[in-house]
Amino acid sequence: MLCAVLAVAGCAGQKPSVLHSGHAAQTGHKRASANPSPTTPGKTKKRLAAAYIAIALPANRRLEKANDSYEESERDNFVIAKRDLRDEVATEREFDTQLLRIDFPANVAEIAWDLVQANNHRIALTERQSHSATIAKLRAFDSRHKAADAAVEVQVRIIRQELGLPPPDND
Repeated sequence: MLCAVLAVAGCAGQKPSVLHSGHAAQTGHKRASANPSPTTPGKTKKRLAAAYIAIALPANRRLEKANDSYEESERDNFVIAKRDLRDEVATEREFDTQLLRIDFPANVAEIAWDLVQANNHRIALTERQSHSATIAKLRAFDSRHKAADAAVEVQVRIIRQELGLPPPDND
């Protein structure tokens, strides 16, 4: 259902090449070297895929739980619906932080960065949604939130393909 899990607060606009030096120093995140191989060899690809899955699966479970709860609450329990949106934001930020710690080669780091940027957009939208003053205003964000989810899911599919993983389940 939700396969999109990535966003880093405060880093919008930087390109992956910047992440290898300036951003990594600012955030303490370990990044790939500036000149990695343009392709990902088999064993390395499996290691990177395992690292990605190790953070994606738990994050997806938490996102799915928060999203399901939001859908159940958005019509009649404003407090829980807002809590669920805040939970989504926290999960997405945590995933992004973990994702940017993976030592991807440059080609995959760029894809990961695109995913983070799409997720940053979704996080900003979800935060605005969580500050809504009424249920009607909260629900008015739903279609834009779904569009932001779809943009993240496109990037998730691309990174999974690059890592040799099957497409995410969208049940």
